[in-house]
Amino acid sequence: MPKHEIQVPSAEDFVNKPRSRKQFFGALAAASLGAVGGGALLSGRATAQSSGNVDVDIANFALTLEYLEAEFYTRAVDSGVLSEATLPTVTNLRDHEVAHAEAIVGLLEGVGAAPVEKPEFTFPADAFSSEAAILELAATFEPVGVGAYLGAAPLIESPDVLAAAGSIAGVEGEHVVAVNQLLGVVPPANQAFPAALTRDEVLAAVAPFLGMDAMMDTGGQAL
Repeated sequence: MPKHEIQVPSAEDFVNKPRSRKQFFGALAAASLGAVGGGALLSGRATAQSSGNVDVDIANFALTLEYLEAEFYTRAVDSGVLSEATLPTVTNLRDHEVAHAEAIVGLLEGVGAAPVEKPEFTFPADAFSSEAAILELAATFEPVGVGAYLGAAPLIESPDVLAAAGSIAGVEGEHVVAVNQLLGVVPPANQAFPAALTRDEVLAAVAPFLGMDAMMDTGGQAL
């Protein structure tokens, strides 16, 4: 393959090579807990308290975003409006987001930190009225998810938490490409360097879907 050509995976490839929950949890656990033998999530610090709760705050902020995406894709799968060609990819997206949320909950509980409760989400009345509406909203969510993890990275104190966040961010990047494929965007991988988002930018993007207090309650220092 010539050097200037990049092989972009198709939406079909994304469906045919899904990550199982076992694979995902195994990779995430290795990244976040391996260096401390399964002991503390915040391995760079002895406890969440000694790190000033920064990493815990970031994890809870990320958890809220994962809850939002998991809820969105769950409703999308259950909407009955997705075509046979699109449904497998969106189902895979749902499974990934659910796995992300469960993994973050497990990591927080593993260090004695309280995971933020799942908020009540409000979507536009027509959000699930058609396949086009669902994919357009997905195309809004996914870059925000990637940008949130990139924006949080410089604030993370533990190298192992950073590795775990990077693992999830990589999957979120695949989601952007998968959604772009379904929308017919050419090329689907159309950003060499996705934008890192500040906490305020993330909040502005997701505020229409949940009460602002729900995000503020995750600690205030996340992004």
